[in-house]
This record gives sequence, structure tokens and C-alpha cells, in this order.
Amino acid sequence: MLVSRLAAACVLSVVSASAMAGSYSLAQVGDLTFTLIDLDPTDGIDPSYTLLALQAGSFSSVSATANDTAQGWSESESRSRNLSFYPLDATAEAGGASAQAQVRPDAVSASGVANGPGTSYNAAASSGGNGYYYYAGYGIELSARSALVVSATASAQTWAGNATCTTGGISYYYGSCGSESASASASLNLSYSYSSGTTSTQYSFADQVMASSSAAGTYGYQYDPYYGYRYVALPGVDQGQDNSRVLTAVFTNSSDVFQNASLGLAASVQGSATTMVPEPSTLAMQALGLAGIAGLVARRRRARSRQA
Repeated sequence: MLVSRLAAACVLSVVSASAMAGSYSLAQVGDLTFTLIDLDPTDGIDPSYTLLALQAGSFSSVSATANDTAQGWSESESRSRNLSFYPLDATAEAGGASAQAQVRPDAVSASGVANGPGTSYNAAASSGGNGYYYYAGYGIELSARSALVVSATASAQTWAGNATCTTGGISYYYGSCGSESASASASLNLSYSYSSGTTSTQYSFADQVMASSSAAGTYGYQYDPYYGYRYVALPGVDQGQDNSRVLTAVFTNSSDVFQNASLGLAASVQGSATTMVPEPSTLAMQALGLAGIAGLVARRRRARSRQA
């Protein structure tokens, strides 16, 4: 019975160790729409707006970094342009990790994957202004006595799981436990400032959708009639989160002349996996060691039976 239990513990150790720990993140802002409203239909002015892609402070940028320290690999890429919503891509791959960032004419996105011990990633994409009214950024020029409703769908998804400990099954000793994590953020900002006669108007809008997940292996201390008190490695609980929401801001021009506003979209992700997965040779040595212990215990039992 003891031999079979030890063999089962060995199999469980190999199975749990072979499961790759990891994390995943995705953030994106898309479906950008503009809706015009005429604040004074009697003034004879047709409401209109113009997107000014090239302004002081305007930009598009992407960056991606992937690391696999277990294999000694790392890769990163970043690109930028002084034009809003200029199509850009950045990708990075290193062993079990990868990351990607993208800017498109009406959307930004970032994603990453960490799969295996010592892997991590981060990625970011942004376009337009920086959210402060005194920067022009990605300019929106709006006609007098008009309002412009700006909306976009922001989503953030994360997952972390397969977290384990370095010592699988049952052991007299405990080792280190891995922790896997993932986070994502997607945002929209709109700001403007102008003066009309004796009235000064300032507006700054910033909203975001976020998600985060984490998983960590743990140890329990249990009593077994065959082993006595031993440490038992417990896998972490997988965790995932998916958030999505429409973000809406309003640019209101109550003056008698054209006014400008700054618009920006951004997406960012990061994550890591730290669970150490033993090499196949290490697993084989663990199996031989357990088999040797099983044989030793069986011989001692037979010796005690003969002495009795």
C-alpha cells in the first residue's frame, strides 16, 4: 500500500510540475464615434467639427517588452510619430513571453502573454493628447454654439493561473510557491479651455476600464496515517476578469467662434509568471528518489515481520 501511495505521489508531482504557469492581458479602446449637437438651431450656423491630426503635443506611440529570464532572453520594441492615430505596431517575443501594441485610425490596443517560469511582459499604446487642457494634443476643432459627444468602447481582460509550488505532492519540507499576475487598463481623455467675453471655460475628462488577476500556490500542513504530518503543496486558484464599458465625454462650445479640444486614447498591459517548473531530468531524479524510499520502507517492514 505504501509503495503504491508513493508511486501515486510521484505521478502527481510530475503532472503538477509539468503544468505551465502563466498570465494573459488584453486592453483596447475602439469604436470611436462623434455625434454633433446644434446648441442654437436658430442662429443659421450648421454645426461642424474637424480633427486636427498634427498639433503641438500630438503623438502616437507603441511599446512592447517580453522577458524569459529562465532562458536568458529579452526583447523590446518601441515606435512613435508626432501624428495622432498614425498606424503603428510594436511586437516582442522572448521564449514563453510575448507582447504587442497597436495604434489604428480609430483605436488603440495592447496585449501580452507570460507562459512558464521567469516570464513577464508589458505593452502600451497611446494616441492623441495627454489629457491636460493646456496642451493641444489631438485637436478637435468645433464650430460655435455646438456640442460634440465623443464615445468609445473600452475593454480590459486578464487571466492568471496554473500557479504551483516547487515541491509537488507530499513532503517533509516546503519549497517556494509561484505567483502569477496580470493587469490591463484602457482609457479615454478629453480636455479643453477657452474664454468667451468675460466667461472662462475649462473642462477635463478622464475615465478608464481596468482588470487584474492573480494566482499563487500555497502549502498546507496535514496529517496522514502513513506519513505523519507533512507539507502538502496546493495549486493556486485560477482567476480571470473581463470588464467592458462605453466611455463618453462631451465637448461643449458655447462661444461665438471655433474652439479646440484635446482627445487621447490609451491602453496598457503587464503580467508575469514565476512558478519554477523542474527540468525533465529533475523530475526523473525525483521519481527515482521516491521509488528508492518506497523500496527502503518495504524492506524495513519485511525485516520487522521476520523479527516478530
